[in-house]
Parts: sequence; C-alpha cells; structure tokens
Amino acid sequence: MSFSDQHFLNRELSWLAFNERVLEEASREDLPVLERVKFLAITASNMDEFFMVRVGALQFLREQGRRAKDASGLTPSQQWDQIHERVSAFIARQHELLGQKLVPLLRDKGIHRLQPGDLTPVQRTHLEDYFMEHIFPVLSPIAIEEGVLSSIPALQLNVLCSVASQAEENATQRLVLVSIPSSLSRQVTVPDAEGVQYAYVNLEDVLGTFLHQYFPSENVTATARFRISRNSDIAADDENVSDLVSEMEGILDKRLQSPTIRVEIEDGAKRELVAAIKGMCEAAKAQVYTIPCELDLTAYFGIAGLPGFDDLKVDAWQSQTPPQIEPGESMFEVMKRGDLLLQHPYESFEPVVKLIEEAAGDPNVIAIKQILYRTAKNSRIVAALIKAAEAGKQVTVLVELKARFDEARNLDRANELLNAGAQIIYGVRGLKTHAKVCLIMRREAGHLMRYMHFGTGNYNEATSKLYTDISYLTCRPDYGSDASAFFNTVTGRSRFVHFQKLSMAPFGLRERLLTMIRSETERANQGETAEMMLKMNSLEDREMIEALYEASQAGVKIRLNIRGICCLRPGVKGLSENISVISIIDRYLEHARIYTFRQGGRPVVFISSADFMNRNLSKRVELLVPVEDKDARKRLIHILETHFADTARGRVLRSDGTWHLPAVAAKKAKRSQEVFAREAARRSKQRNQSPDVLVPHVPKE
Repeated sequence: MSFSDQHFLNRELSWLAFNERVLEEASREDLPVLERVKFLAITASNMDEFFMVRVGALQFLREQGRRAKDASGLTPSQQWDQIHERVSAFIARQHELLGQKLVPLLRDKGIHRLQPGDLTPVQRTHLEDYFMEHIFPVLSPIAIEEGVLSSIPALQLNVLCSVASQAEENATQRLVLVSIPSSLSRQVTVPDAEGVQYAYVNLEDVLGTFLHQYFPSENVTATARFRISRNSDIAADDENVSDLVSEMEGILDKRLQSPTIRVEIEDGAKRELVAAIKGMCEAAKAQVYTIPCELDLTAYFGIAGLPGFDDLKVDAWQSQTPPQIEPGESMFEVMKRGDLLLQHPYESFEPVVKLIEEAAGDPNVIAIKQILYRTAKNSRIVAALIKAAEAGKQVTVLVELKARFDEARNLDRANELLNAGAQIIYGVRGLKTHAKVCLIMRREAGHLMRYMHFGTGNYNEATSKLYTDISYLTCRPDYGSDASAFFNTVTGRSRFVHFQKLSMAPFGLRERLLTMIRSETERANQGETAEMMLKMNSLEDREMIEALYEASQAGVKIRLNIRGICCLRPGVKGLSENISVISIIDRYLEHARIYTFRQGGRPVVFISSADFMNRNLSKRVELLVPVEDKDARKRLIHILETHFADTARGRVLRSDGTWHLPAVAAKKAKRSQEVFAREAARRSKQRNQSPDVLVPHVPKE
C-alpha cells in the first residue's frame, strides 16, 4: 500500500497539541494551586524553545522560498500560518487561566501580586529604596537613534520609552530602550502587607514606577513592554572545521544576533511604539503577538517554588533505594550478584552516582569511559571523573558540545576534565552523540571485569528527580565487549563492527527495530498472535510509521505510549485500526524509551536513548540495549502495561489528531505514576522490615 499525506499528522502542530495537554494540567481544579502555577510556567518555557528551534527553522525555509511539503502535505508557509493561529489561541487560554483562576486562587491563599496603585506610602518608600540600591545601578538605558539598530537580548523583558524635555512645550520625543537582565529577581518582595503571607511587585512594575529617575528634566510620555525570541536553529558545520571548540563558541555568538522570530508586546502599547519595536527588531518576517497580561510566564517558576507554602504543593513522592542494595554495600558487589534495573525517579539515581564515585576512588579500577550530553550544574558525576583522572586512572569522556542550549556548560565541563588529565572527545563529526553509557574496567583476581550503566536519560542528578527514566546496570561479559567496541568506534575512528547484543545508530539501530516490527508482521500474517508495546518521547520518522501501519494491517496489536510529538494517525480503518496511542502528562516528565515485542510468547525487550525520530535514527549516535535479565524484563513489561492502563492522566489520540481523557470516574481512575511511587515505597518498606527468621552463618563442610 502506498501512503499519502492524509496518513500523517504535522510534526509542529502535534508538538503544540502536547503543550496544550500540559496547559490542561494547569487547569485541573483538583491540583494544589502552586502545582498548577508550575505547569503554567512549563508551557511558557516549552513555547520559548519551540519558537527558537522549530519556528526558527521554518522561518529560514520561508525566506529561502522553499515550497516543499512535509509528510502531512503542508508547505513551510502553511505551517507558519497554522502555528500563528494555534499559538494566538493558546496565549489567550494561558492568560485567561492565569487572570480568572490562578491569580484569584493565589490571593485567597495569601500570595498577592500588587500593582503600583496598591502600595501604601511606606511600601512605596521601601520599593524606591530597593530600586535605587539594586536596580538603578544595574540597568543601562540606551538611546535609540533613527536608522541605527540596537542590540536587543533575547528572552529578556524590555521597556521602550518615549521621552521628552520638560522645558520645551512641544519638545521632540526621543526613544530610549531599557533591557532588564535575567539576573535580577522578577518578583520584588513587599513588606508590611496586612493579612498577606507573601506580597510582591513585578520587577517591570517597579521599573515603571521609578523610571523617571533615569531622566531628570525630562518626562516619560509613554512606555511599551516587549520581549523577543531569536532563531537558535544554528548548527555547527563540524564536517569542515578543525577546531570544534572555536566553532561552538562562534555559534553561541551568532545566536545573540540571529534573526528575530517572535515579538511579544504587552497589550496597551501605543501604536507608534509598537511600530518602533517592530522596526528595531527587524520583525517584518517575525510572528508578533499581543500579550493580554504580563510577559514571560516562566517567572511563575519562582512563585511555584516559594518556601513556606507546602500546603499549596503536591505531597512529595520520595525516591527509594532499591531492595537489592544493602546499606554501605559496594555497587560492584551488587552488580556481580545480578543485573539491576532502576526506574527513576521512583527509585533513586543515587546508585548510578555512587557507582561512578566508587570507581573514582577504587584502586582496582583502571579505566572509566563515559558519554556526557547534559549534566547538572554542580555535577557529582563530573567531580568524580575529575577525581579519577587526577588519581591517574584512564578517564575517557565524550562531551557532546552540540547539545542544544547546553553548549556553554559542556564547554566548561570539557575544559575542567581536560585540565584534570582526562582524555576528552568533543563528539563525533557530523553527528550528535546522544547515547547514555558508562563503562568501568576493574581488575579482580588477575582478570579484567567490565561494569556498565546503560540509560534512557542523561547523567544529570537534577533532572533525574523530575524525569522518568530507566537505568540498567550489568557486568555481563558480552555487554562489556560491546561497550568497549562502541567506545572504540566513537572515540578511535575504528571501523564499525556489529555488536553481539547492542545496536548503535546510525549503523544498525533503525534496521534492528524494523526487523523486530517486520518479524511481528510476519507472525501475524502466519496467523500467530503478534503484539508490540512501544514507549517513547516522539514518533516522527516516516519509515518507522509506515512499518507500524503495515504491521497494523497484518493484524499486529500495537500500543504506543508517546509523550510528545506523534505523526501517526491511529484508528483509521484499513490502515491503523490495530494501533492505539496514549500520552501521559503528570507530575514527572515521561522520558524513558522502552520497546517490547511479543515474539511468539518469548518477549524481546529493549531500552534505548533513541526515539522514533529521523534525527535519532539517522543523525545521532544512539544505543538500543536488550534487557535479558528475566526479572528486569518482566518489570519493564509491567511498566508498559501500567502506563497503558492509565485512565487518570493518560490521554488517548484520535485519528483527527485530537487528544481526550477517558471518561472514567475519579475514584475508579488508575494513575500510573502514583502506582509506580507506591510500588517503590512498598519494595523499600519490605526491605527495611526485620526478618521473621534469623539465619546463622555456618562453617562450610
């Protein structure tokens, strides 16, 4: 069967649908208000990145006059127009929710955003003192000269002022730009607010109140607040450069002056100032939005994290220590007993950190090899690798400099490791290295043992508490052999060889997945029961979608758990009626990739760093890891089954591209993330209970 554009959903509109699902979480009246505020801030942060990356790429295609259609049949200009329409409606929903629901709820709970007109004389004096000490010396008003473009920073609040002399009756108006750096706190606390636990004024309101301090003998006749986004879809040409570090530093500089792709202007600005803003930003080809309320809702992360309001937040789910690990026990001993599967954040990421820290201080460890893509700000893992290198161990780290928006941090990390004596690889030419693997080599009784960690998420202690991911720790010899061959391939320019167990993109991972899908298809054609369950972040790759359609047509039961983008249309008669798609948006960001195939009743289960995206399968270095331990495999299948049974936070995709929550009463609804948290707590509790029978150690015969 040939497939047409009617069989595919548009990638960009599918992503916008994902952000709409996140906004629905902010609308949930059963959630505490600060949790709802957090989800609102997440939608704003998501949208910033979407414009900087995806819309930036579309803008480039439009400017080039490209009319090629995507898989769904839309040209770049058609996508651009539909995005503008959809985002305009989204902004209206955001601010309606904020103004009509969340702000009144916050006020009821003692959190007040005050307007300048609400201030008492004492409060106003306090804010003026604060302004003169903390704000006035920091900001630098810049006069705007006609025909001269000012450098406007992206994602910062800006105020364009119209200023005129007090001495002249019909004085000529001049324009002045004031940019507010992100280093200043957006919420300025106001003291002595009667009956209020926390009162604050937004920084831009404080600036507006005392703006005249910058202009003695002049009047500020009008102001307009605005914010811009720049195109960050600027890739390094690492195929043709000899110094990737310098190239990446150049990319960071280019982003500061890249074309404007979005302008947000607060409602109420005078027409003349709006025109001036568009001219200053060269925004003729950008998307311009009028914002009905305050700009930059990411500032509400600060409100969501306010201390002292625990009753307005969700009860924490504690990360548990897995029962296989005894207190104080060496991770090497744990792994020698058998494979260890961890489900984060329900189970702590600490064993992974401990493994690397233990390896750094173990005199029997001779080498550590690891991939770093995104790391925590004060990373214990990086600190352990530095310690290991300084101790004289052979430490080889591939630091991916092309990890978008983490380039600067990764440059710093690479330099720290290099200075400590580690061997550093700046990624692979022409590809991003996205695989999650650590290989530790240890001498034991005259032999070399290899200990591995494979994961679906980054080596990042901070995000491991917020993202759901899988860790698989093993010392199986065949996996160790593959891990060594993998590192030789990416660090030593060794010719790729097929591994015993692992599969690697771009040299065979796609092919192995297609082989598994087609195997299920063939089984269905032979009359066998055939089934697959696939969990990923995004599904966009056309070849993979077509293989899934063909499997569905053969009668394979396919269940997909996809957090974000899904370009496949499920439930279409004759095409995909055997495919169902669920997306779970809940407390934690779903991030794990788990793929399982029935294979005649002997399931084959994988974890992976790769989604079913063309970029993952063809343009990145990724790993697909089979999980052969019986208990671990059984647990991964249980995780998938639990997700597919989620009727509380699991939205179902219909063939028209819309998502819907099942109509299930709250008391009967099943919530997968809550199930996993309870299971982890129960396992930990059972481990800590005293045994009913004491078992003595006896001499061996």
